[in-house]
Amino acid sequence: MEYRTLGRTGLRVSELGMGTWQTFDVRGRAAVGHCGRIAGEALGLGVNFFDTAPMYGEAERVLGKALKGAGEAVIATKVLEHSEAAARTSIERSFKLLRTDVIDLVQIHNLASWRMAAEVLKSYQREGRIRYIGITDYSVAKYPEMIEAMRTGDFDTVQIPYNLGERTCRGEILPLARELDMGVIVMTPVAPLFNSNLLLGSLARADLSFLEPYGVRTPGQALLKYLLSDPAVSTVIPATSKVERVAENAAVSTGESLPPEICERLESLI
Repeated sequence: MEYRTLGRTGLRVSELGMGTWQTFDVRGRAAVGHCGRIAGEALGLGVNFFDTAPMYGEAERVLGKALKGAGEAVIATKVLEHSEAAARTSIERSFKLLRTDVIDLVQIHNLASWRMAAEVLKSYQREGRIRYIGITDYSVAKYPEMIEAMRTGDFDTVQIPYNLGERTCRGEILPLARELDMGVIVMTPVAPLFNSNLLLGSLARADLSFLEPYGVRTPGQALLKYLLSDPAVSTVIPATSKVERVAENAAVSTGESLPPEICERLESLI
């Protein structure tokens, strides 16, 4: 596993992190135990960045149990509230569910009341309970507001949708993140939120043999390797419910990037 610096935080995070939306929103001993095996496999392969959120149902609780205070794990969660009191209640619950006294990164989910939330998060930073703060949004239509928030200088990271079929972030978000030395976390790396088979289905019908010299054997690996070839990206956070998929994903983290002409060839397939 290769590691990159998460912007000005200085944190060294695995190129391939792990998302928990839907996949860790489970109940019952068997399902929770399965998530524990997924997290254990990830840790064993060098994955150290895990992203979750209160909005993901049971995911914070399940992830907290799966990691069991693993010292090497960098944990990122979120807050999505519209009053100071509700934000503090949410954050305190995250500490409890994640089984930690300090959270590495708390992000303002979908830019919800971000000016208010930023002040709350900064107060936790001053207390040493939150190390870094960031912003997220899944909608490219919100990029103008995201840029406004980024320019305040309050935020250490930005989490954005970026994949072979959605490259809007290259216009202003990624250049600004580099200018401000903000870490870039990529959500939806293998599928848009509301069309899970769009990219994987297209690549499954294509001849990908031209990627074999770069260690890419599957459509999923192609999508991940494509993103890791962008130096603006700090970490990519695919989610999976399959233990074997963790190793398949991690295998693309080799430090070798796809050349520009290969990336362009991939883009032509969508």
